[in-house]
Amino acid sequence: MSKKNKVDKGFELIYWNLSYRRKFIRTVWMIPFGVLILLIDWLLIDKFILNIILTLFIVISLISQLSYTYLKWKKNEQYS
Repeated sequence: MSKKNKVDKGFELIYWNLSYRRKFIRTVWMIPFGVLILLIDWLLIDKFILNIILTLFIVISLISQLSYTYLKWKKNEQYS
């Protein structure tokens, strides 16, 4: 099974075909959409505990994904 080179330039629709640098950039671009989803959630859903749980889930997921992709990007950059 041969490894396909990860896309680092140009457009790539499929997330897992991207390099870690591009995954990090795409994750940063998704922050405004996450904030918008949270605002809509807080305005439309009246259940406070559900809003807190969803907010914590999105924030923790975003921070963990950002840190993971950043560390993998720097590690791959170091060995290249």
